[in-house]
Amino acid sequence: MMLTRLPDGRQAMTSSICKEKIPLADDAKWLLCKARFLKMTEILRKIISLLLIVIVFFDTSTLFSLELTRMMESSYNISSGDVISISVSPAEEFSREVSVSPDGTIDLPLLGNLKVSGMSTSSLEKLLTDKFSKYISSPKISVSIKRFSSYRVAIIGQIQRSGYFEYNEGMKILDLIALAGGPMDYADSKNIKVYRKSKDSNGNIKEEIFNLSMDSFFQGDLSKNIELTPGDIVYIPRQKFTTKTKWISDNIIPWTMLTSFAISIAIILSK
Repeated sequence: MMLTRLPDGRQAMTSSICKEKIPLADDAKWLLCKARFLKMTEILRKIISLLLIVIVFFDTSTLFSLELTRMMESSYNISSGDVISISVSPAEEFSREVSVSPDGTIDLPLLGNLKVSGMSTSSLEKLLTDKFSKYISSPKISVSIKRFSSYRVAIIGQIQRSGYFEYNEGMKILDLIALAGGPMDYADSKNIKVYRKSKDSNGNIKEEIFNLSMDSFFQGDLSKNIELTPGDIVYIPRQKFTTKTKWISDNIIPWTMLTSFAISIAIILSK
């Protein structure tokens, strides 16, 4: 709003809401303009409220299940002694589990000896896809680690030092958390997950998920301080809504405060 003067000399206020110059003494027009202004303010308030609801409750977090294991394997470098599973589709007869020999190679039908030591599973998938393409039309290759050569466990998420750690006999989850430097400030220590691969009675690989809370540890209940096994992956998530809340405080709240301030000033000037 801006103070101006009409051609007849009367003072008026220019309003962007009402799109006209309104004489200061014209109470009726000012009431109409104020009503429009308040209506627009209410619409803006609803838009901001809706935006906050969407940000807080629309959870786009990654679903951690068996994909977590594959994510960790993709960053792991294959070494001698590892047992890896190779799935070849549509030619399933070439699928198999193989051990990496001491010289870092594996032996596969059609392909012979291949040097794989030092490669990630994703790199090996690309290599095998390229080589099998000479014999199979549009092959789809999947590589996973079935057993590590050395005893290792991993911890990721809200932890000071994420990654692989050497497994020691009798190692428990609190031992691993301590080795990794402890949880970070926004760690959700009530919802720790342990992902484990094991074999059932028929020799098939199954994957289990254990849910743990550090609160029970701090209260003296160490029954949930489970013993780890080689290949376990421990995941410590971020506290729910922490990231969204920070984004709101940095981006939405300042604009909300500025808008409220502007509305207050406009109402004062319109009186």
